[in-house]
Amino acid sequence: MDEWLELGDLIDKSEEFIELGLYDNAMKLLDRYSHFYGDTWEIYALYGRICTDLNKPVEAISWLRKGLRLDRTNHDCLLGLFYAYSMLHQVKRGGKFLLRAEKYHPDNETVLTALVWYYTELHALPLAISYFEKLRRRGVSNPETFRNGAIAYQRSGLYENAEHCFKIALELNPQYDEVLDMLADLYLFLEQEDKAIQLYQNALRDSPRNVRILSRLVFCHTQANHLEEAASLAKESIRLYPNSPIGYVDLAYVHLNDNRQQQAIECADRAHDISPLDAEAFRIKGIAYSDLDEWEKAKASFKTAIDIDPENTDIMRDYYHHLRTAGDTIAMEAVVHEVIRIEQPYCVEDYWFLADYYREDGRDLEAFHFLKKAYKSMPGEKELIPPMVDILLERGHTGYSIPFLLRYIGQSGWNDTMNDFARHKRLRGKWSQEGIRFLRFHGQRPKEYRRYIFSRYLERFLLLFVSCGVAAALVPVGFIYGMKRVVMTAALYACLLIVYRPIRSFFRRRRTLPANLSS
Repeated sequence: MDEWLELGDLIDKSEEFIELGLYDNAMKLLDRYSHFYGDTWEIYALYGRICTDLNKPVEAISWLRKGLRLDRTNHDCLLGLFYAYSMLHQVKRGGKFLLRAEKYHPDNETVLTALVWYYTELHALPLAISYFEKLRRRGVSNPETFRNGAIAYQRSGLYENAEHCFKIALELNPQYDEVLDMLADLYLFLEQEDKAIQLYQNALRDSPRNVRILSRLVFCHTQANHLEEAASLAKESIRLYPNSPIGYVDLAYVHLNDNRQQQAIECADRAHDISPLDAEAFRIKGIAYSDLDEWEKAKASFKTAIDIDPENTDIMRDYYHHLRTAGDTIAMEAVVHEVIRIEQPYCVEDYWFLADYYREDGRDLEAFHFLKKAYKSMPGEKELIPPMVDILLERGHTGYSIPFLLRYIGQSGWNDTMNDFARHKRLRGKWSQEGIRFLRFHGQRPKEYRRYIFSRYLERFLLLFVSCGVAAALVPVGFIYGMKRVVMTAALYACLLIVYRPIRSFFRRRRTLPANLSS
């Protein structure tokens, strides 16, 4: 390159290389000009971005700190440091830079979007949702903002809101594959497999030879137990891409779900003929050998898969399930805790697994500990509450169980699970039954009715509280004039008249009984 680039042109050219994934070209370009533009933060921010994209967060932090020394309020460097520390699983440490960015740039859309994700990671879900709502009111059109908001809603158990946000993110960016997969996973979690299948079928119309979409569609059909359709799609993938192991791996999973372990092993072997170090094929062999009670072969296959892909938590989860079946509980616990270390805070499944194991082993306190950690990670997962209540009741902590039941009813209403709890031997006492009656009343009525009743009781409480307060203030007058009873009665009556009308009108402006409940 003979032409000299001004700073603006250098930045544009470097960003163009980065967008195309030509990181070496971008790095060489920056190296050439760094001596001349070394006193500008933009150079260091670009170096940091390249290192972040190349999964080198430590190097990124070094470059971004240099940029921050030149401009301590620069939001690009502050955000870059936040994401780099997050990659090192140091979200709170990185959060200091994000909060500083908010302080200097309180209305910056990128900063606010990052805050939605940050507070979701910290389990401060109401705060995350409040930041997202703030952005949405401003008319934001960034698909990442809606992605982050959807995650916050999903973890809060507000699945309709999450679905809506995922859909908007896809409308804004139809090529947002991560969101496509997240929405499909949400449908699978809600046991709405047909919606997930339709999602990928629509995507396949736009890209009929996309092997990744074909693979995901095979997975969705398998989850829906449409094994013939899944096998047909996997064979189509093999036909289109005979030199790729993906189709053979997908077909092997279909065989596993059809309890045809030997055929699954054969497909995994075919995948290894093409790609000898394919971790998924070794994973399939591990699962198949475990199902066939061939413990040593299963263990060897899982270990090889993990050696090839040591950060693959899906393989590790299958491995610890195998270890539990095989009775190697010490190794099992070690693997589960390693998964938690990698996945935290997205490890509800692993907490639940440990809780189930400890519960089965009679170690209720440890089971409760991990159930509570799981619920803290995902408070929208209401099915975590009943096993916690079971443990509390069995250990005689009846009083502590009521708040958990109230939370469960708030999410699920009064259902068969609550009917079972109402007949529990620990809840047969007089006061326990009173609590159950209250919970039944609370759970069998819609939220609108509960809000209406609450406002009525709050109105009466405020009326009585204010009236008694004013009357108490007039007690000295009664003593002075020797007419305590007369003065107190008159004062209370006067206070009721004075306070009643404004309090009543205040609440009536804000509370009406829903029409469908007025009867």
